Amino acid sequence: MSNQYQLLITTSGAPRLVCRRSYDGEDRLEVRELSTRTTLQIRAHEISPYRHTLLLEGTEYQILSVVRH
Repeated sequence: MSNQYQLLITTSGAPRLVCRRSYDGEDRLEVRELSTRTTLQIRAHEISPYRHTLLLEGTEYQILSVVRH
């Protein structure tokens, strides 16, 4: 059984909306790597708020925190 990961994310525009999303550790998510600006698909357990932004339906979200359950 894999762990669950809860991401606290926010939009970059105004007004800033904050929400939580939960993912299984093996779920593949589309992210943008901050250093190279490349788009990648990585597993939820590999996400880092210091290295990635989350892409959902074409919108980029800043990752504020990642909590493992």
